[in-house]
Amino acid sequence: MKMLVTRMALATSVALATLIAAEVASAQPLSYRTGPEAYDTQANPSYGFGPRVTVQPNDVVSGNRVIGRDPDPFVRDQLLRGYNSGDRPD
Repeated sequence: MKMLVTRMALATSVALATLIAAEVASAQPLSYRTGPEAYDTQANPSYGFGPRVTVQPNDVVSGNRVIGRDPDPFVRDQLLRGYNSGDRPD
């Protein structure tokens, strides 16, 4: 009986070690988990290129440029249509 308990404890510890090793092996560096990046055109509107920022859910993105942000999806759509049509305020 004592031998069975020892084998069960050994098998459990091996399974746990394997699980931990698999989790560590599949972990990615933090830089790959941040999401896509784009240029913040609001920081430098004359040239359309500003610092690189991580795209957030409420951002309006055209190509690789963040052109605005708003929580309302209809406003985001209107911003994108206005930007892509060339109807930009100077």
